[in-house]
Amino acid sequence: MDKSFLLRWMDGLLTLMGLDSTDGGYKSLLASLVVVLCCLVLWWALRKALMRLTKLTNHIPGKLDDVILTPSNVKKIAMGVTMIVFYILLPLAFDPASEIGRIVKTALDIALVWMFTVAINAVVKTVFAVVGNHKKTIVPLKGIMQVIQIIVWGVAIILIISIIIHKSPMKLFTGLGASLAVLSFVFKDSILNLVSGLLLSGDKIVKVGDWIEMPSAGIDGTVIDMTLNTVKVRGWDNTISNVSPYTLTSGTFKNWHGMFASGGRRIARYVEIDINTVKFCSPELLERIAKLPLMADYVASLPEPRTQQTNLGLFRKYIILYLEKQPWLNRQMTYMVRHLQSSDTGVPLQIYAFSKDTAWVDYEGIQADLFEHIMAVAPLFDIKIFQRPSGADLDKRGIVELIDQDSV
Repeated sequence: MDKSFLLRWMDGLLTLMGLDSTDGGYKSLLASLVVVLCCLVLWWALRKALMRLTKLTNHIPGKLDDVILTPSNVKKIAMGVTMIVFYILLPLAFDPASEIGRIVKTALDIALVWMFTVAINAVVKTVFAVVGNHKKTIVPLKGIMQVIQIIVWGVAIILIISIIIHKSPMKLFTGLGASLAVLSFVFKDSILNLVSGLLLSGDKIVKVGDWIEMPSAGIDGTVIDMTLNTVKVRGWDNTISNVSPYTLTSGTFKNWHGMFASGGRRIARYVEIDINTVKFCSPELLERIAKLPLMADYVASLPEPRTQQTNLGLFRKYIILYLEKQPWLNRQMTYMVRHLQSSDTGVPLQIYAFSKDTAWVDYEGIQADLFEHIMAVAPLFDIKIFQRPSGADLDKRGIVELIDQDSV
């Protein structure tokens, strides 16, 4: 075997690697191995030290390392520091003027841009996680965080491309401006959702925890998450619906947050009063109504002749007095008992009031108690609540038998 050929081949390989071949390249090769080994040891030691620090502070309440020194962040910190050290020691390992030295430097430049981008995004996530844990924070931060991340990654991609093609990043930014028209057409939906997400977040139209209702999109429930391209809503049947921010901003929806914040939830139901039972009060009826605790003083204060009072008018007054005695009534808001337009089903008597309790279950219980009392007390005023006759009602009146006789 031709040993001179092997020596020339080894000499050429060392030269390609940027190593000094005058001494056989052994010292330069050893220096390269030492640099790489030192960087590996530094990466291992730094990662172990940070993980150890995290375990030592586990017992400290309210610490920030729960969001800062996470296993993922520890690996990123250790790798980033190691790559910076290796970048500094690169001339000791490879000749920057050699071919392999240029390749390694380009790869390190790309890796450093990527690592700094990852580090910046980790810092952004950490900051928003700390701010988001604050109880007084009501702004949906996830959308803002995603905008920052998109900007950071966009700049990083342009820098990486400029490193690969050895062009100035400013030229790429200039060329990108000419392509915005095409990009805006291709990513029209994404851009609309992005802008809509910013509007929802910036104007505080919707935030996590709000109850929203949008019948056109089949949305009725509580917002559990908001991003730049989707809003997650948990319905009352525990199903989860995804709706785009653009759908919310371009359509009409109801946000119940204002109702909860006002401290009053509206009651606006009515009962149908049978018109045939509306009449002037007889002395016997007045005496019976005066025995009701809420009506004794009011009936005594009525001007003569008292028989000119209608039973429906006294019934309305009774309901007002009954409302004023209820602890749930919000007196700072409008409350009244009024007639709506009468129809073939009777006279609608509406109770319009606001309860202090806005919780759904409690609110429904308040309404039920109120109208159960109204329906139970109505006969005392000789008033009947209208309902359409059923088969049992017809049977009581003998109409069923009459129909049977006619059919025979």
